[in-house]
Amino acid sequence: MKVWVIKSPRKKSYVWLVKAYDKLTGKTKDLATFPKNKKTQALAFKDEKIKDEPGNLIPADITFDQAFKEYKHSILLNKQLVEETRLLKCGFINSHIAPYINKQVKFDGVVRHEKIEKLGAYTYFDFKHSYIPQLLQSKKTQVKNKKGGGFTTERTKDPIGKKTIKDVVGEFKMFVHYCRDRKWYMPKEILEYEFTHNFFQDYITKSEWVPKKSTVNKIIDSEKDLQNKTLFLTAAICGPRLNEILGLTYCNVDLLSDPPQLKFRHSVDKWNNFRENKLKTASSRRETPISKELAVLLKNWMQQQKNPKRVGKYKLLFGSLSKKSARGRVKTAAKALGLKWVGGLKPLRKFRYSLVKEQGELTDIQARQQQGWTMESKTPQRYYHKNLDSNPEKTKSAINKLLN
Repeated sequence: MKVWVIKSPRKKSYVWLVKAYDKLTGKTKDLATFPKNKKTQALAFKDEKIKDEPGNLIPADITFDQAFKEYKHSILLNKQLVEETRLLKCGFINSHIAPYINKQVKFDGVVRHEKIEKLGAYTYFDFKHSYIPQLLQSKKTQVKNKKGGGFTTERTKDPIGKKTIKDVVGEFKMFVHYCRDRKWYMPKEILEYEFTHNFFQDYITKSEWVPKKSTVNKIIDSEKDLQNKTLFLTAAICGPRLNEILGLTYCNVDLLSDPPQLKFRHSVDKWNNFRENKLKTASSRRETPISKELAVLLKNWMQQQKNPKRVGKYKLLFGSLSKKSARGRVKTAAKALGLKWVGGLKPLRKFRYSLVKEQGELTDIQARQQQGWTMESKTPQRYYHKNLDSNPEKTKSAINKLLN
């Protein structure tokens, strides 16, 4: 970017004109005009603009549609992110950012939103006073499968939560960084935007509900269906993620080792497609020892399946079972017994870690490794719950003794 000051003649006198030329866009622009006795101010203005971002002076002729397309393409090619994260980030752009790139316009006393096409036309005022209010009113989206294949994304009636709002604004800032790295103009003030200190004050995080040991035992012991019983016990004994359970294959079951173990190597994506050698993190690749009871169930279940579902060279342990179906099965089992159950199989992941910690037979490193966590992970701290079988009467009695 070249910025200079020239002496521009007028009818009776002259003025100092500050001009700029951008080699990338090939455009020349008049930045400011100063009277003949203000040369010093003109030179100071020139020096200030030279220090400024080049894209602020003459914005590249880039549309938001083009910028979003290229940004999403860069996300999808980023192999440092797991597939779910890449899809989530693109979903934020499609559902909660791109639809609200506009400015407020008053027409006959009515306020309406007018779409902004070019990056160069977008201002911090548009972001703060048009985008943010619309984001706060944005509704959740859900994916619905079409008959015969394909899917559609539809808005629900429920507004997005504050955590999603925070994550979406963070993604918007990542987009701004991407644009500025490519010398595309975007207001840098967006990067400094913060919600008021009390905006998240009433935000209530999801309660990390964990079932009691007696509840888990009753559900597993009462289950008559062999597949369900094997599924529930696998989740309780090993504590894997649901997509890891559904990614188990026959060759991942090692009943000859001492003790028997399950090898976690594969997973399924959000559409239940098998993903070979793909797990959430590097530490998720692991071998977890299993009980004799689970070993017997696995052996019986594999023998019962005459034609297990195949994906390439692999035979899937739980066949074509989907995530939705797996979640529904444990809820149905609990409901039939009149037991409280929150969520799908995820509570059993929390249950397993909490139980191992309570028993104290494994070191913290072993407990984490067997569930695919590193020592740096903060997730176990949220998952750990004491007194899985706490007795309310004993608790009251102990408190009364302390008070008396």
